[in-house]
Amino acid sequence: MLTKQIRSTYLEPNLALYARNSYVYREGTSLKLLGEPWTAEGANVYWLGLDENVIPPKGEPFYAPLNASYPTKGRTTEVMNTLVMMGATLMRVHTLGVSVGNPLSLSPSLGVYNDAAFEPMDWAVFQARQHGLRIMVPLTDNYDYYHGGKFTFLRWAGYNITGSQSPLPPETMYFYTSPKVVTYFKNYIHYLLTHVNPYTGLSYAEDPTIIGYETGNELDGGKFKDQNVPIAWIREICRFVKKLGPKKLCIDGTYGVNSTHFAVSEVDIFSNHYYPLNNSILTADIAAVRSANRVYLAGEIAWTGMKGDSLQSFYDIILKQQNSNSPVVAGSQIWSLFGHNVPYCSTYINHTDGYSLMYGNPNNSAKIDAQISTIRQHYFAMQNITVDSYLPAVACPQNYIPGYDAEYTYM
Repeated sequence: MLTKQIRSTYLEPNLALYARNSYVYREGTSLKLLGEPWTAEGANVYWLGLDENVIPPKGEPFYAPLNASYPTKGRTTEVMNTLVMMGATLMRVHTLGVSVGNPLSLSPSLGVYNDAAFEPMDWAVFQARQHGLRIMVPLTDNYDYYHGGKFTFLRWAGYNITGSQSPLPPETMYFYTSPKVVTYFKNYIHYLLTHVNPYTGLSYAEDPTIIGYETGNELDGGKFKDQNVPIAWIREICRFVKKLGPKKLCIDGTYGVNSTHFAVSEVDIFSNHYYPLNNSILTADIAAVRSANRVYLAGEIAWTGMKGDSLQSFYDIILKQQNSNSPVVAGSQIWSLFGHNVPYCSTYINHTDGYSLMYGNPNNSAKIDAQISTIRQHYFAMQNITVDSYLPAVACPQNYIPGYDAEYTYM
């Protein structure tokens, strides 16, 4: 007769597959999967749908004015392998939602859609699913970057405003208050969420791999971090997302925790970004969100340890909360993860903003690798798993493209 331990090995892959097809949901201040607490630790991998860091080989799609190109399948697969090796469960991916205003975007111009842009997006969602990872997706951006954002929709509506203007004109608020602009935005969201991924046969609204949509990235009004995002707009966007995908979570994309938004029952998760790490703000944010009976997530954190409180002390607060009787903090997402310039395995891609985490890069300093080790140990600790400081290698896939047979049954 098989032992209990051996019998469990037959069951574990089935459990992993069952989990992969189940939704993460909120219960009070906790996220859960299959009735058990689920933690949301991982990385921002903003470039999976559209990149700005690589000039591709001649003949590949490339928009030189914004340095925009599509990432290779190998880059996407490698970063998934890296996240699994780090003990991550979630990634935050801007360009699976924010893709407007340039020829390679999902929507290059108002009402026009470029379905070729779905290919890297579909592959990313498929590979996340195969690796047992989950995704959260911002729907727009507060800034005027290569992938577009709120200023793109404003310009489509006839308001000639750019993110570089200082001060921003009052018409910037029309993104939230103009019925015409809001309709443009909702039409885009509808096209995005109702798209059926040919790798999975599921629409983005249906796929449990995408746990939820964030109303935007670091949204504010006319001034940086003023949190002036109207309650009515937050409610309308969250309701629209949940109408399209009733099991999707909605994340408030305001930069910081705006307590007036606690009145919006459709918001499941509140978030803040930490540049630098600040334990006092983290503690205050947690307390505020606890009072609203919602979930808290540190959506971007500066992980390098150059300024602010230490990474370990920041993580200690999160882990203590997670181990409490009523956890509020689901986890945190480092900014931001990169790998090799696959299929070219001799070079790493560096975003050069000072926060690129290049796992396994032999040029990393001892201090940087120690920080990465701290991240990995914390991610596993959030799942009640203890690992040492060793950083296992992740192979560069070169030209290997996995198919449906390459399913990773991690739990």
